[in-house]
Amino acid sequence: MTSKVLIIDDTPEYIDMIDDILDDLDIFAAKDGLRGLELASKVMPHLILLDINMPDMNGYDVCRKLKNDNSLKKIPIIFLSANEGCDFEEIGFNLGAVDYVSKPFNSPVLKARVNTHINLYKLQTDLEKEVQKATSEINDLNNEMTYLAASIAEMKSKETGNHLKRVSNLSFMLARSLNIQISEAQKIKMASILHDIGKVAIPDYILNKIGKFEPQEWEIMKTHAQIGYEMLKESHFALMQLGAKIAHEHHEKYDGTGYPQGLAKDEISLAGRIVAVIDVFDSLLDKRVYKEAWSSKDVREYFIKMRGTHFDPKICDVLLENFDAYVSLRESDFDA
Repeated sequence: MTSKVLIIDDTPEYIDMIDDILDDLDIFAAKDGLRGLELASKVMPHLILLDINMPDMNGYDVCRKLKNDNSLKKIPIIFLSANEGCDFEEIGFNLGAVDYVSKPFNSPVLKARVNTHINLYKLQTDLEKEVQKATSEINDLNNEMTYLAASIAEMKSKETGNHLKRVSNLSFMLARSLNIQISEAQKIKMASILHDIGKVAIPDYILNKIGKFEPQEWEIMKTHAQIGYEMLKESHFALMQLGAKIAHEHHEKYDGTGYPQGLAKDEISLAGRIVAVIDVFDSLLDKRVYKEAWSSKDVREYFIKMRGTHFDPKICDVLLENFDAYVSLRESDFDA
């Protein structure tokens, strides 16, 4: 694909001259700064040749606007000027220009500098794309490994394999409903998968017991929250540290009667309070070895009853206000 160069210069003779010099490139031209900015957004050139001395909006002003536009700021800019003196060059470089060419042009020098900066820009762009691709692949792998690690605990307890996926996706939806930024909601989505990782250390006869727990068995069962925290807390990865916090806090209650720390209200992290709601919501609607699935009507009544005691009332209200939608989402395909 032929490289694109945008010339912004109020002198038609210089535009024609540059067009002749760079005859192997696609040339676009604007005779004023405003039109130049419009063309830059439309054309997305590989390089901009920008005159300094123009009426209304000079080259420095145009450069500032280009560098403040996220979609255009990386495009290299070479200033063109008949002005003499290093001050003009210094101002241009401070604004983010990559080079400075004096008028009248030395044709071989102009062509060489333009080609050099276009090639550098393309190389930088290609490298950034490769880094983004590699980063995306690493993130996908990390997410997959997180899910596989958490699945071990779920398989051990003979629960349905979709519980983790449902808790993950519903926690994300609830976080977004609470106006949490999408990047933070994504972190909660992945970290919530690890909420029951500590169950790997609970004996099978307790995990899969059909009847009611004996007091001693219940105390052992409750340790999975602390165990999960201990498993993850030393990680250097922020995702695992958030997973540790969620594992530690997802059985805490808003009124302070939960376990293992007896935290209350804002002492429990927002992520912990969100997952506490979603984990119970999904578990009640799910059939387990120790219980039948509850009806959505009974689950709704339970959350109304436990609002402000077991659950953060504000988070609980968001779930209740959109309860049918969350039930429908729970029953959807969560492969995305």
